[in-house]
Amino acid sequence: MLSDLALEAGASPVAHSGSADALGARSAAAECGRLYPARIADGWRDATGALVRIRPIAAADAELIRVFVHSLSVETRYLRFMAAVKQLSPQLIDRLTRLDHRRDAALIAITDDAGEDRVVGVARYALNADGRSCEFAIIVAEDWQGRGLGRHLLTLLVETAVARGLERMDGEVLAVNRTMLAFVRALGFGVSASADPATRRVHLGLDRRPAFA
Repeated sequence: MLSDLALEAGASPVAHSGSADALGARSAAAECGRLYPARIADGWRDATGALVRIRPIAAADAELIRVFVHSLSVETRYLRFMAAVKQLSPQLIDRLTRLDHRRDAALIAITDDAGEDRVVGVARYALNADGRSCEFAIIVAEDWQGRGLGRHLLTLLVETAVARGLERMDGEVLAVNRTMLAFVRALGFGVSASADPATRRVHLGLDRRPAFA
């Protein structure tokens, strides 16, 4: 999948003003929400009825993301970031949470844990230079894997890309990550060799979105 570690050297954060007032922040959040499928606001429940709130990621989520990544196992962090990562730098967290939602997309999944917000999943894509395709990434907390959350998040991400007129979704997955490869195959993604023998390229033509119904 998209390795966010590469963002530290390359991507530019969206310009922002620390003086924005609460009303302006709410207006910006509402505008951002209109860039995603309306059904995101309904939330999602797993088979046990546990509720997950899903919304576009925001700069205010920086601490939630830091805690989330720190809570993941060494293996899960390695499979997601394709490197041995103990924690994300403040600069990288800022780039992951402060983005231009008109160009890229990022959804955060949150549950209530004894009255505190807990992140249990994040799905995102970055628009490629061709303007017609994107590179996606997804991560789900270990105790929420196998419960349908990953499928739901990726479905919403695909719906977002389709609504914005994109034609293809790509990703890079470690060859040893057989669980992820099986997951995307089940959703209609193709899998092919990569220039790096340690990884596989996964790809979905967005006209094939009925696989996500």
